[in-house]
Amino acid sequence: MSTQIALGLFVAAIVAVGKQSYLSVFCRDRDALLLGSWPYQSPLDMKIVHFTILAVLLCFSALAQDVAPTNDEVLEKFGFDEFFITIEEDTTFFYYHQNADSDPTKLVLYLQGTSPDPLFSVEKEKKKFATYRWFPSDYKLLDEEYGYAIIAKSGIPPIQRKEPVNYGKYHQLNSLDHRVKQADTVINFLATRIMKEVKKIIVYGHSEGAPVAAKLGTINNSITHLGFWAGNALPDFYDFALFTSKAVTKKNISTSEAKENIEKLITEFKKISENRNSTVAASKDDYANKRWWSYSEPPINNLLKIDIPIFVQVAGKDESAPIESTYLIPLEFIRLDKENLTYEICAACDHGFAVGEKDMWNEIFLNFINWTNKD
Repeated sequence: MSTQIALGLFVAAIVAVGKQSYLSVFCRDRDALLLGSWPYQSPLDMKIVHFTILAVLLCFSALAQDVAPTNDEVLEKFGFDEFFITIEEDTTFFYYHQNADSDPTKLVLYLQGTSPDPLFSVEKEKKKFATYRWFPSDYKLLDEEYGYAIIAKSGIPPIQRKEPVNYGKYHQLNSLDHRVKQADTVINFLATRIMKEVKKIIVYGHSEGAPVAAKLGTINNSITHLGFWAGNALPDFYDFALFTSKAVTKKNISTSEAKENIEKLITEFKKISENRNSTVAASKDDYANKRWWSYSEPPINNLLKIDIPIFVQVAGKDESAPIESTYLIPLEFIRLDKENLTYEICAACDHGFAVGEKDMWNEIFLNFINWTNKD
């Protein structure tokens, strides 16, 4: 079933809040083309919120060459090795980086947010070929103690060229449980077969990757530190209702309009529940019922099951995962006498941890890594 009704209600709620749609584009690496940070990104996805400006900024094009680089050459340029494992009839590709001549004892796994995009791409520009990386440059901030890994999205070519992509497999597999199983398998593989001795396993997820990290922390006992970044404490549909309530507070919609919108949201969620295993999606950027239903599990329930140190990073101006829902996290940890939570607020940050045109991501990442070394 299509998500057009839920999407329309979410868009209406955002418009009603009165926030201007703006684009905060930032560069995290001079050798890469990186997506910007949009305030109305997930829980739906930055690309399916139709009124949001959709653009990219070319920070620095890789040195062009006349002949298309091989996949090995692309990975060598960015310093990654490719591995793959078959999980539930799906070949999961993942990429690992460590500094030259190093023997790391700490593994860092990054769980990226939504959007079925490649990790790397090769593009022809003016009769030349250039290569790009589509995820943050966090690995470049790590020293020889660390190995860094990232997992490609199922059904999406990890290194994309101009070949067309069939997104059917992506929608078939896209779910919270599948991503958790992927990450669990990758951690175990790297810790036992690639790295000689692992003293710390650090996992951090951003946006949709945050609830993946939370559930992963309940099943993988090797993880020593967990990062939950710009995630929602409660399900997506709660956030949609919250946006509607905020619109009423700002007097952008009437209480009767809010009541109607929330009733429609509840009806739509009930319809999803009745056909929860459907993998039908209208387009690349649509969500199938299977995806909606799997992520309806409240992330806070999983966070509360975890006893290892947890670093929750939220953004005060996040219009994708509203900060108001995350206030429940520290309150519940206190109520249950749990002392393994660090709750950090970047008051002026948007969903991508940018303040206007200033990128705060690197500072937050280094703060997170320093935090993992305090115990």
